Amino acid sequence: MLSFLVAVSGCKHVSEPPVVKSPREYTWTIDTLAYPNSFQTSMRDIWGSSANDVYVVGHNDAGGYGKMYHYDGNRWRPVDLAFGAFDLSAIYGFSANDIWAVGNRFFYNPNPPPNFLDSSLIIHYDGAKWSEHKVSGGRNLLCIWGASPADVWVGGQYGTLFHFDGSSWGKTPLAPTIHIGSLWGFASNDIYATAARTIDKVQPLDSSEYLLLHYDGIQCSVIDSFIEYPGYSGDKFGYSDLWGPSPSSLYSVSQGVFKKRGDSWERVLNTGSPFYGVFGSSSSNIFAVGMRSQVYHFNGTDWFRFPQFKGEDRFFSSLWTDGEQVFVVGNVIGAGYATITLILHGK
Repeated sequence: MLSFLVAVSGCKHVSEPPVVKSPREYTWTIDTLAYPNSFQTSMRDIWGSSANDVYVVGHNDAGGYGKMYHYDGNRWRPVDLAFGAFDLSAIYGFSANDIWAVGNRFFYNPNPPPNFLDSSLIIHYDGAKWSEHKVSGGRNLLCIWGASPADVWVGGQYGTLFHFDGSSWGKTPLAPTIHIGSLWGFASNDIYATAARTIDKVQPLDSSEYLLLHYDGIQCSVIDSFIEYPGYSGDKFGYSDLWGPSPSSLYSVSQGVFKKRGDSWERVLNTGSPFYGVFGSSSSNIFAVGMRSQVYHFNGTDWFRFPQFKGEDRFFSSLWTDGEQVFVVGNVIGAGYATITLILHGK
């Protein structure tokens, strides 16, 4: 009996490793965010340090216009931000205690037109509170990316591009006709941006020029471009969003999903409807989202559309995943452009 007890006491319980679901087998839930007395609650961007610490930022037309919500693993709660009349467009971070969000302040123009003017807004969360980092000479900010907490880039309209070196922000000179829409990089000297450029004389009418910029650690230069006109949406790259797991695997979205192959781009998914966001955790776990309830997944072999998301009035703009769960943010457009926000959560 003594020998038996000794043998049993020497045994250790071996726990089984957690089973990670294939994203295509996720169970999904949908949360609705609508700010009280707001005609439009429209969240645009999402980021998380973990599946229990997720933020969304965007717009509402009541209570100061800009809005942020936080998810703690159980529910979404509004974040109290006191920065006057402002709006938020993008959020990005490095940890639960080091998060950036950008957008703009807006105010009445004493000499219209236009009726309103805007300036850059950069706010930072240190784990205790959100505070503003003041910058000058910038306009509405639309995107953020950083190689490290001491190497952060934010970009936006009218040639606005700021860089943070860990202590202060500096403005990178760009032509005021360039409007940066997305940023993604792989190192301090390997950063990409998509942008639109204002052009005065282009035929046919209603045309736009789109640029792909690259920063090599010394200068920011245009490395590719195309002109979009009615009936032609470009086949070089997408201009709505950028993401990639490695320098050899960079994706972009707009009128389809594109993958960079050397100096050229291949359209790897074309549905006829625009895409707005792309993000993943690896080269074999990538999501792309867009108009008409589009939520697609790439497993390294093929693209799969989740059939449970339907509706012509729904569009998804951004997403975040840690490889085990995914959050997608989007909006439902109602009569008169009334909007409410939807958060899809798959796990």
